[in-house]
Amino acid sequence: MESSNDPVRAWAIGLKHSDPAAATELFNRFYPHLFRYARRLTRDTSAAEDVVQEAFLRLWKMRERIDPDRSITSLLFVMVRNLSYTRARRAPAVVDDPANRPARQADPSENVDARLLADRLRTWIDALPARRREAFHLSRFENLSYAEIASVMDISVRTVENHIRLALQDLRDHIRDSEPNLLKQ
Repeated sequence: MESSNDPVRAWAIGLKHSDPAAATELFNRFYPHLFRYARRLTRDTSAAEDVVQEAFLRLWKMRERIDPDRSITSLLFVMVRNLSYTRARRAPAVVDDPANRPARQADPSENVDARLLADRLRTWIDALPARRREAFHLSRFENLSYAEIASVMDISVRTVENHIRLALQDLRDHIRDSEPNLLKQ
């Protein structure tokens, strides 16, 4: 739940009262996070944009029923999650082939070892079981609290804690196996 002095709560109140400026602020604040989440779920940039826009449209349509004392952050993530899964059920499967991804521009100032480790981390995160990966992503990349993640995923906070703990343990094991010098025991 957002705190009483949180601008997100104020925007939720404004949205409830049909304030377009509040809707714009919410959109500007959450779009990047929701887009990344939807893109991760759909594995399609265009689909992710559509999903997030649909979520905000639905939020506007239901604005009078919004409870400002409940987390609008969780509500938005749940909406994006559900819309992404609904879209995935209706659309043909898309294979996430690395060859189809846009080429990354080489930056000579980057450290090659850091780039290799970052690529490995992405691979290891992608290999996590789906629910564990989702909890980890919401925690580490979208900065949601465990309570918000529990709400989004419709699981208990304790289960979120277990998912995060196991994800971190898996990643530490991978690092220990491939880059033992990175972990100081």
